[in-house]
Amino acid sequence: KWTLEVFEAEGDELGEDGQPKKERVELWKRDAVECVRDLMGNAAFRGCIRYKPERQYADPEGKTRIYGNMMTANWWWDVQMLMPEEATVAPVILASDKTTLSRMSGDKSAWPVYLTIGNIDKDIRRKPSAHATVLLGYLPVAKLECFSAKRRSLEGYRLFHKCMRALMEPLIEAGKTGVLMTCADGKVRRVYPILAAYIADHPEQALVAACQENYCPKCPVSPNERGEPVFSCLKDPDRVSAVLRKVGEGMEKPSEFAEWGLRAVEPFWDGLPHANIFTALTPDILHQLHKGVFKDHLVSWATKAIEGGEDEIDRCFKAMFKHSDLRHFKNGISLVSQWTGTEYKAMEKVFLGVVAGAGDERVTRAVRAVLDFIYYAHFETHTDETLNGLHQSWLAYHKYKSVFVELKIREHFNFPKGHSTEHYEPSIRGVGTADGYSTEHPERLHIDFAKLAYGASNKQTSYIKQMTRWLERQEAVSRFARYLEWATGPRRPDTLTDAHAPLSTTSTPESSESSYDDVDDDKLWQRGYRVAKTPAFPSIPISRIVTDFGTTHFAWCLKDYLLKISRGSSTRTNHVCDITLEDTTHVAVYKQCKVHLPAMRQVTASPVIDIIHASPSHPGPSPFTIVPAYMSTVLARDPSVVSPTMPPYIFDHKKPLQGLRVARVRAIFDLPKVYKAQVLGVTDPLAYVEWFTPFNTVDSVTGMYVVSPSTRQHERHVSVLPLTHIIRSCHLIPVWGKSIQNHTISGDILDSLQTKFYVNPYLRHQDFVLFRQLCNT
Repeated sequence: KWTLEVFEAEGDELGEDGQPKKERVELWKRDAVECVRDLMGNAAFRGCIRYKPERQYADPEGKTRIYGNMMTANWWWDVQMLMPEEATVAPVILASDKTTLSRMSGDKSAWPVYLTIGNIDKDIRRKPSAHATVLLGYLPVAKLECFSAKRRSLEGYRLFHKCMRALMEPLIEAGKTGVLMTCADGKVRRVYPILAAYIADHPEQALVAACQENYCPKCPVSPNERGEPVFSCLKDPDRVSAVLRKVGEGMEKPSEFAEWGLRAVEPFWDGLPHANIFTALTPDILHQLHKGVFKDHLVSWATKAIEGGEDEIDRCFKAMFKHSDLRHFKNGISLVSQWTGTEYKAMEKVFLGVVAGAGDERVTRAVRAVLDFIYYAHFETHTDETLNGLHQSWLAYHKYKSVFVELKIREHFNFPKGHSTEHYEPSIRGVGTADGYSTEHPERLHIDFAKLAYGASNKQTSYIKQMTRWLERQEAVSRFARYLEWATGPRRPDTLTDAHAPLSTTSTPESSESSYDDVDDDKLWQRGYRVAKTPAFPSIPISRIVTDFGTTHFAWCLKDYLLKISRGSSTRTNHVCDITLEDTTHVAVYKQCKVHLPAMRQVTASPVIDIIHASPSHPGPSPFTIVPAYMSTVLARDPSVVSPTMPPYIFDHKKPLQGLRVARVRAIFDLPKVYKAQVLGVTDPLAYVEWFTPFNTVDSVTGMYVVSPSTRQHERHVSVLPLTHIIRSCHLIPVWGKSIQNHTISGDILDSLQTKFYVNPYLRHQDFVLFRQLCNT
């Protein structure tokens, strides 16, 4: 139920009548305890909600602790120890973010405050369709023109805290004595809703912490010391409240008021039981890392540090190889006008390869440290080992960042987003991994709770009131739909939402091949791959495969493969030897296939679909245009250590690259019909690949594996292998050295026998785990 609370601000500006100006502001709110009750009792969450803290371990001995959801971290355990024996803690997670509603023109804005609880699995909380986050209220977006420009900022702080105090008021008594609630499993528990986390970007974190924006919202470090790796304990909420209370009573300002950069407000979190706002402020990966440290700072510094600057960076981005999980900046990055989180992440995937070798070695090491920190921060589960990797990346950045001062690119590093990285590791240990508190989630919720609601209003003065009424009706429809799902028959709890979808696709197929069956059928994946029901080229002669796909030794390699699998069987060997492959022999060829990436606890709990391309060049949609060939590089089982008839590949976390090698897939095809597949025992499609050198060399500066085209008698080392021997796609980055202009290469650079390539560990988070964490490079 929505209620309206009206505040009247009396300013220091005088009106025409000589009286102080006044401004009326409206706070639309819901009861926070009732919102928690609705979430705790939602039967859709029955299979993904926890009522007690847990400790999870990655090993049977219980030595390697896992930090993931809030219930696995330390905060819940610490609070639970302060509660009565049968108490159930509901960790309240708040998020707020001001957003613009008007399009093209106008100044209509909304300031939603969202609420969810840490009892619900973070994978469910992050899905808007799961409805695991509710709208708690709309804060007033006031211009406060009744105040002078000098006081307006401070009065904005005070208004925010006054409104938030009104929203949080029901949690004070509930957090002290508990409230009986019927939970999703049907049991009645005494629930204590406690503020545990607050999701916000840096300006709003400063607003919540009642401090100036050039100070750290979490710790008392001086603004002039934020650029150094100096350990600083978090602020004590009791001490901060005591200082602000003295200021509010008109007493002499304590020295801490100026030292901590505080604002003279009455903080809304003062009085909330068991709440510590400074531990509650969570990492903001989007604004602090992707946009802040990486795009706004590191990219600019590194660009100035290399010879050629923006032009060199643009040339490297243009020359980057395609991949389904990679955005290709065909015009470089200097001309990109609209930057979003998607663009930041796409740049991060290749940026180390772009700057490697182009400037001072310490610049490359600093870039590597920042990228490693970002990728570690994205982990969905952490252990002490991975948190140590996060910490070492942080130390490495501070070790090498001085190069930018020596090059006169920076004078200091005292910016808030850089300092915020110090608090990531303690926050993960306290309230769980940072992916559960991304500001991308509330920004996505703006669509449902602000943009669409505003679109349903008449966009006049009372638009907030109309938005709340529209949302009430939408939620009533949603509740009735859930009731119908429950009433029409028994269903598994995890099917009430789309939260447990069996597969997540990392890319979209671009081929015009026959569509895949979207139904998740275990039989289709039992061999570990899927191909189209009908090949893109049902019957083409070998001569075309050689010319169009570049499979120079196709016939010889195919026969060599068939003879290898026929060893020990005279019938098979005779059958292979009796048949001669002619240029006119027809073969069915596919443009792509799909394979499974194994689930990795650190980054995904579900298997992920990976697309392998083997498409030749072909005429484009416009006249006289040619679409270039698209042939994926992959990790495949090394034929020198693995025979074609060995058992299926099993991923080994201790030796993740054992028996694997980089290859480029030239063609994916079925066994020609001139052979009898039943006689030879060939049941899978085959692939013609070109091999690269083994994983013997690691670049000491970038930490990336370096490979080059493998040769046999001065020609490319090629072979045919079953599709089951292709494990996953990978991405190669040419080793350009000082400048890309020093390389004169015509045609496909992958065909250059003299070029070396980095194996990209930043393509996907799965690749980072494989090439960085598990291989310890």
